[in-house]
Amino acid sequence: MKLKAFILSCLGLMCFWASAQAVPTDITVMVKTKDAKFMGTSMSGALITIRNAQTGEMLAKGVTTGGTGNTEVIMKSPHVRGSALSDEKSAKFKATIDIDEPTLVEVTAYGPLAQLQSANRASTTQWVIPGKDITGGDAWMMEIPGFVVDILAPPTHIKLKGAPRDVLIKANITMM
Repeated sequence: MKLKAFILSCLGLMCFWASAQAVPTDITVMVKTKDAKFMGTSMSGALITIRNAQTGEMLAKGVTTGGTGNTEVIMKSPHVRGSALSDEKSAKFKATIDIDEPTLVEVTAYGPLAQLQSANRASTTQWVIPGKDITGGDAWMMEIPGFVVDILAPPTHIKLKGAPRDVLIKANITMM
């Protein structure tokens, strides 16, 4: 009788453990511009979406906030494999997702939000294990290429008629 009760208890425990519970898993996403600095508050950040790559379910959504990072570390010093380019003040988006099994996650970054005429999109996927946070070092690093281009002249509302014609063009162009 005791053996039967023991076996039933073990089966009950196995059923309990088999019904997986959602586990909060922290993910920090950082968006670095190609060969430049982090996309943060000064450019209104980048829109980050975190989805289940297989089902399309939205797991989290938000905007990167924070500074552009340490210029000396990012732009002037040689990078050593495994060393972080970011610091605590560097722009990031922090999210907590609830997953109950290893999940293929897709992160998409779109920005800069302050310069939509120059905005670009990047996405990447990776497997995320419940309870295994992706927060240390540079966490989940994304890279967006491009330039921010502001046309200063001619103004957008001017219609140019007749050709050929000399047109003064002025633009402010900065690295993303």
